[in-house]
Amino acid sequence: MTILQGNPPAERLAWALERSHPRGPKAARGAFRMFTPRRQKAASEHLYFSVRPMAAAGGRQLLQYAFVDDRGNVVLSVCGEAAAPYHGPDLTPPEDLAAAPMDPEWLAILIGRICQGASLVTFHKVLQGGLLPPGAIDRAESIECAWRRYVRLARGRGCFDRAEPVTLDDALEAVGLDAVGAPDAALRALGIRELWTRMDSL
Repeated sequence: MTILQGNPPAERLAWALERSHPRGPKAARGAFRMFTPRRQKAASEHLYFSVRPMAAAGGRQLLQYAFVDDRGNVVLSVCGEAAAPYHGPDLTPPEDLAAAPMDPEWLAILIGRICQGASLVTFHKVLQGGLLPPGAIDRAESIECAWRRYVRLARGRGCFDRAEPVTLDDALEAVGLDAVGAPDAALRALGIRELWTRMDSL
């Protein structure tokens, strides 16, 4: 057996270092570790999500993303920057953030893994789904709209007014639940879960 002594050749060292780098964005020091996503236990399980625009200035927009499972666990609540340029009016910036928002590249990887094979539910799926990072919806098994389901239910009961827009809080109160009363995406995702679950029994 040959025992190498001294420093390894520079070419060998460079090759080994290149092999050790993971694919994807370069992880910053102290960055979170990406774990293999846990598969849903049953096809009937859902992930409820909400996206909230938080702040925008100079073509940059910050969004809060939140996902909740069927048990009411907050799977993810994170603030990140949208990849696409923002051309709308400036929003009021948050007074403070506990942590720096995630950059679009890492955010796309994280949310893409959460959506992989998931049965998603949101309120206004076209609008909310359009705020997810590119490709996230394509990874999901399905996406359903709690607003559309509520409208069908209200029409069946003869209590739907086409002239009145229906918010999440309106729908919650109409089925006998408390309104969310806050813009926080995690609270809204929990509210979507409660609405969806209640409609199962109506």
